[in-house]
Amino acid sequence: MWGVSTGESSVSAVELDQADELREAVGEFVRAVRHRSDRIGSGQLDTLGLLARSDACSIAELARQRGVRHQSMRSMIIELEAAELVSRAPDPTDARGSRTSLTPAGRRLVESERTARAGAIALASRSLDARHRRLLEAVPGLLRTLTAAVVAQE
Repeated sequence: MWGVSTGESSVSAVELDQADELREAVGEFVRAVRHRSDRIGSGQLDTLGLLARSDACSIAELARQRGVRHQSMRSMIIELEAAELVSRAPDPTDARGSRTSLTPAGRRLVESERTARAGAIALASRSLDARHRRLLEAVPGLLRTLTAAVVAQE
């Protein structure tokens, strides 16, 4: 693999290999945990999760937060509304718009999925020895620091 220049700093081939290995491992982990649930697609669950962490949102806000096209998010919201997982109400600040929020069934689904996924991770972590479990405790903080650094590059 070749070194890459990223503006002010250069990234070595070794750094790129390590970063790619981390990216692959995180992706494999996320896919394995997501596979634990077949009840709803990951994109739909991610959208429900955004709504669970915020107040009602417009379709434009949801699309922006998920990094998808407005039309794609609109189609997804229609599907989620048909499944009675979200509801829409008129936007008090925009007569043409609506605000989407979770229904009680949507909130129960999000909580159920989070519990199932966290449970799968907790059970899997039992396979680690004590030293690796202690190392694992630092991983969420490290990933949040890396996330902040990636966002700062924009």
